[in-house]
Amino acid sequence: MKLESVIVILAPVACVCAALSGCASDASTSLTDDPDATTVAPPAPDAGADVDAADAGPCVDCEYFPTTCSSDTLCPNGPFEPNTAGGAFDLRTRINAIVGRSANDVWAIGALGAVAHFDGASWSRVDTSSVDTMRALWLRDSSEVLVATPVRAYARGIGHEDWRRYEADTDYPPRGYDPEGMKFTSGWAAPGGDSLWCATMAWTPGVASGLWRLRLAASGDRFELIDGVPAGTCERVPCSQISAIHGTSPNDIWAVGVAGSMVHLTNAESDSPNVTRISTRTWQSFYGVWAASETEAWAVGNAGVIRHYTGDPLAEDFISDVSETINLNAVAGTSSSDVWAVGDAGVVLHYDGKSWSRMSVAGLGGRRPDLTAVWMSGPGKPWIGGQGVVLSLGGRQ
Repeated sequence: MKLESVIVILAPVACVCAALSGCASDASTSLTDDPDATTVAPPAPDAGADVDAADAGPCVDCEYFPTTCSSDTLCPNGPFEPNTAGGAFDLRTRINAIVGRSANDVWAIGALGAVAHFDGASWSRVDTSSVDTMRALWLRDSSEVLVATPVRAYARGIGHEDWRRYEADTDYPPRGYDPEGMKFTSGWAAPGGDSLWCATMAWTPGVASGLWRLRLAASGDRFELIDGVPAGTCERVPCSQISAIHGTSPNDIWAVGVAGSMVHLTNAESDSPNVTRISTRTWQSFYGVWAASETEAWAVGNAGVIRHYTGDPLAEDFISDVSETINLNAVAGTSSSDVWAVGDAGVVLHYDGKSWSRMSVAGLGGRRPDLTAVWMSGPGKPWIGGQGVVLSLGGRQ
């Protein structure tokens, strides 16, 4: 689908930074310290052990949930499996993000300190001594940075091998960032980039920014939180309530959010990124975005909405082959002919360059978990995470 766009060129503005100072990794954290701890919901009636379809009542979607795993179905393979080194995740745990450097270096993060790593052969649980809900993971060249909020992070490999906690210096908050008035939703960093982009939902839409950048300070032992866009930008373009971010490079970023909002940032690493407002022609909220190139991006969201931007501001192609009206929460791909979208109730969709089709998910019994994250380790090789599950094609990678 080709969508209309309007370019807004923004003036430079100085960034005001908040320094994050390192603390020992054994610092205690209570459940009440984490405002997002409630993201681990009580198990649904069918969210526990597998149940027989006959006991669960009439099955209206059995064709998409076969009992037996095969090479062309998605199957459980992840830190919820009993053979996970260090202990399996609780089935009530929600996976918020899956990211990796390669097929042999994949990470899954989620609620209440859930962190796990896949080395190409098996999954192992990672102990960070934290029960914070992790929403973003920044994989640097030789270090990892877990982000609970834009002003609270856990990192290893930055001058030390153990995990350490970093807290904001509240004496110098960045202009406009309000930990009490914003909800951190997700983050994204380009390989080799200097910043992790943070998406937030501001409670004062049209005024506060929803885009921030977390970066390592010049000293190399602390982090800084700076403006993602110059002050006042979100009064003119819809960037105050952002749910997801993705890009093709450190200087090319796409962001989506509530009420059909979509923006494209170029020259993004500078103090004054160019911000393009994209007309998506919908009021449905977006929950996920994947950038295929500097002129092509996919966005998915509420009630099965899918938008495909291809760089032409004067025309759009209507997507008519997606019948699902369930919420779609994330999207990723490897090319314009290999795009995956995941959503509530175990829905997985695949686009082959011509049409969308629904994929089967095996081995769940009567469970229909909401799926919230997807990352591609290679063409046709998705990792998918959600409420109490991690999936891969054929149960392997």
